[in-house]
Amino acid sequence: MLDTPAALRVVITGAARGIGADLARGLAAAGARVVCLDKREDRGREIAESIGAAARFLQCDVSDPASVAAAFAGAAAWLGGLDALVASAGLDKPGHAAEDIPPEIWDLVLAVNARGTFLTNQAAFRLMKGQGGAIVNLGSFGGIRGMPDRAAYAAAKGAVFAWTRSVAQAWGPHDVTVNAIAPVMRTEAADRFIATLSEAERNAHEARVREITPMGGRLGDPTQDLLPLVQLLIGPGGRYITGQAFAVDGGRTMLGS
Repeated sequence: MLDTPAALRVVITGAARGIGADLARGLAAAGARVVCLDKREDRGREIAESIGAAARFLQCDVSDPASVAAAFAGAAAWLGGLDALVASAGLDKPGHAAEDIPPEIWDLVLAVNARGTFLTNQAAFRLMKGQGGAIVNLGSFGGIRGMPDRAAYAAAKGAVFAWTRSVAQAWGPHDVTVNAIAPVMRTEAADRFIATLSEAERNAHEARVREITPMGGRLGDPTQDLLPLVQLLIGPGGRYITGQAFAVDGGRTMLGS
């Protein structure tokens, strides 16, 4: 890989909103060149245009092999290769008890989160093989601790962690590191969820966050709390780190009730 993090050529999936968009902005601001991939074209182009010359948007359905292959070919052509992938694309469909999850919801959630990680990781590795590189997959608190009210999402993210450990072993000899992160961040989606709550529900939710989060009782900030770890893992400081799952959550996963 390149020795200078600022020169890194990076692909970020799910970059049209939320964590993916924040990481795209942050990495570009640090000097990286970034290709933003997302299924949603309007928001994706808006994010890339707001970043400027260091970014480009390409439409991609991470669950579709042909779409992934075309997007990564286009990204590699524009970047002149690939040094790092941040697989941030994800989807949740809450609102179903575990015993009532429809098969089509299960398939959709697994397709985006697990299959999408699998396909984009494969595409990145094919470009990195022979030169080295770094892959960072976005997992979830639920993939470690479980989420009885969002069991399909938790299962999909659990698959992300198992996949990460497996390919870290398989691809380590090719100088490709693969790590996963379980972030608990304040995002647009989190804000939309909070906006649907009544005052009493919101107060109860905020009290619960304070109770289970030792570090300040708050959700993390993607730029301040998550970006530095991503920069470490895809830069020279992460060259000897692979197969790991990092919880960036103020202690919630390991210490929260």
